[in-house]
Amino acid sequence: MQNVASGPSPPSCVILGHQVEAVNRFTYLGSNVDSSGYCTPEILRRIGLASSIMSQLDRVWRQNRLSNTTKFHIYNSCVLSSLLYASETWTILKADIAKLEAFHMTNQRRILSILWYEFVTNEEVATLSQLPSINEAISRKRHSFFGHVRRMDQAAPAQPADYSKCWSR
Repeated sequence: MQNVASGPSPPSCVILGHQVEAVNRFTYLGSNVDSSGYCTPEILRRIGLASSIMSQLDRVWRQNRLSNTTKFHIYNSCVLSSLLYASETWTILKADIAKLEAFHMTNQRRILSILWYEFVTNEEVATLSQLPSINEAISRKRHSFFGHVRRMDQAAPAQPADYSKCWSR
């Protein structure tokens, strides 16, 4: 059992003869769930995982025979997919977005071989890479997820969370 961001911690309980203890953090389907209600620890964990993948692909980024388009396709499929896994459910703060955007921009500069002392603006890098910002990518994932939930059968467990029914009254 977990207490999410309000009230005292729940007591431990017994289910089918097994003691279930109350916890403040646990991993579910590859994501860390924290009782604070915020996702900063999960976002930092995701940045670490994606950074590891970026490092493992260093030989790809230095490869001159690959086009930048191909490199960015690899970046999207290997790095961004692990970075933004389950991001449609995150509770994001401005500071979290700033960290994600900084990591994303650093990776784009790395792929394009732009060194830190070269005066290239973030807008120029974004134009060269033609990738959406992290904020846009998360928004797209959220809209897609919402559409998926909205189209579910009325008896599905996710339907009670569909607040659009409240708005249409």
